[in-house]
Amino acid sequence: MVNPIFSKLSKIMVLLTGLFLSIQAMAALTASVDRTHLAEYETLELTLRTDSNTSAAPDLSPLENDFDVLGTRQSRQIRIINGQNESWRDWVITLAPKKSGRLLIPSLHLDGMTSKAIRLEVSNTPTEQQTGSEGIGPVFIRSEISNETPYIQEEVTLTLKIYYRVQLYDDRRLSPLNIDGAIVQQLGETRNYETVLDGTRYGVFELNFSIHPQKPGPMDIPGLTFSATMPDRRDTFGSIFSMSGKPVAARSAEITLNVKPQPDSFKGPVWLPARNLTLTDGWSAPLDKVKVGEAITRTIVVKAEGLTGVQLPAVTMPQLDGVSAYPDKSTTDDKATDSGIIGSRIEAIALIPTRPGKIELPPVQYQWFDTKTQTAKVATIPAKTITVLPSENAEVLSTTPEIPAQATGKTEQAVCPPAHITTQGPGWLWPALSALFGLLWLITLLALWRCRSSQKPATESPAATEPRGFSEKATWQRFENTCNTGDLHQIRQCFIDWVQALSGNATLTTMDRCLKKLNSEPLVASFKQLEASLYSGHKQNLDTKALITLCTQLRKEQKKSQSNRQNGLNNLYPG
Repeated sequence: MVNPIFSKLSKIMVLLTGLFLSIQAMAALTASVDRTHLAEYETLELTLRTDSNTSAAPDLSPLENDFDVLGTRQSRQIRIINGQNESWRDWVITLAPKKSGRLLIPSLHLDGMTSKAIRLEVSNTPTEQQTGSEGIGPVFIRSEISNETPYIQEEVTLTLKIYYRVQLYDDRRLSPLNIDGAIVQQLGETRNYETVLDGTRYGVFELNFSIHPQKPGPMDIPGLTFSATMPDRRDTFGSIFSMSGKPVAARSAEITLNVKPQPDSFKGPVWLPARNLTLTDGWSAPLDKVKVGEAITRTIVVKAEGLTGVQLPAVTMPQLDGVSAYPDKSTTDDKATDSGIIGSRIEAIALIPTRPGKIELPPVQYQWFDTKTQTAKVATIPAKTITVLPSENAEVLSTTPEIPAQATGKTEQAVCPPAHITTQGPGWLWPALSALFGLLWLITLLALWRCRSSQKPATESPAATEPRGFSEKATWQRFENTCNTGDLHQIRQCFIDWVQALSGNATLTTMDRCLKKLNSEPLVASFKQLEASLYSGHKQNLDTKALITLCTQLRKEQKKSQSNRQNGLNNLYPG
């Protein structure tokens, strides 16, 4: 006999099993769209609905092949009819097509359930209603390219203009521009302005990009997707109290470039396609007033329109006879303009003459390719001549490096070069003249030494108060400006010029004499650090602001001391 309790439990289990199976049979995932025909710049809404009580979320990754997923929101609804409860969950996905043609929204999966695929027709031509007086939709993009057939590494500028005639929330965004086989960078910031098209006022976001193709052949610039949210007219309070609204999107057209290889006619060492290229140089001092042992800095600037600074190779400068060269580290810089990149390369080299006379500097040349005229060109700095005067400082003469014998044949010429004397005439004339000039030179040095030793500091010649034709104020301003630029070579030379003008003593031609004149241990430590950074090969950071502050204080003290001496107060205030 069957126990009645077990009989009832069996019936209950059967009923529960059947109910569970019926619920599983009813559970489904359906997909629907608000339209199946749309333009490429438009968006559509895909709704996924299930009556299953699941906490999982659908997998949307299959949509990314042909669509941009602009946003997703979900809602749960419950309905009671005749005492029976009905509930379902919706996922509303806003999509923007990536291309035109026949597209397929693939089957999507959620917790073991699968939706059906949906076919769409995406047109790349607007309808008559869309091309009326109100323009092409609320948001659209126009793109322009500077050159569709560039050379390899030649700059191409892409201009995107995003037009909108509706209010947009701050969630607007643009997909990144990534191009295989090209270097891409944005030119400046995004510009925002208004314009009028066909009688309709539009707001405009304008972006400019610089593109440098790195390989020849076809190169595709993909379309970029702009997305944002506009207020929904059906939502009365959404635009006031929240950012709920209707997503909008626009996509730019794809562009294909035909990149040409480097032409065979270009014979330069480095391929440099540019719209324009200039080569200039500057000097820290006049070329006709350089003395033996004094450093003079030459700065060469290469500036190219359409190339970045890192694309510009180093300037080739030959080894000079009678000059010790100390190159500084080169720097590069890029300036973004509406027409493209302007790259520059700056190279500085300190030149220290080792002998008096005239030193010829050969021309500096830089080969490049003019993309406007399609011709190879050479930028040139003409040859220049440095007139080196003998040093008035015996200490400099004794420490001046010797000139190799194969270059001049006589190491004595570092002290007394007969640069203006010819060797024509009897064989005894040249040795006699050399001996005479050498004797006169020694007599001059001896007379100068005796004259300086007999003079008092307060009776220095007034003619020396303006060394090199610069006033103390002008030399100080130049020294201060040079410290702000951080050029160590020019800081060194401008400091010497300033101390000469400050002290009124044109014989202070070396760093050691200038430091002894100012008598400041912190100043000596600063310039030891500068010298080590220049010539030891170990780069050290020089605190130029502290250097300016220190020199400012020393400048005040020197001027106060000079003023006291001029007013006869030096006996009362010897300090």
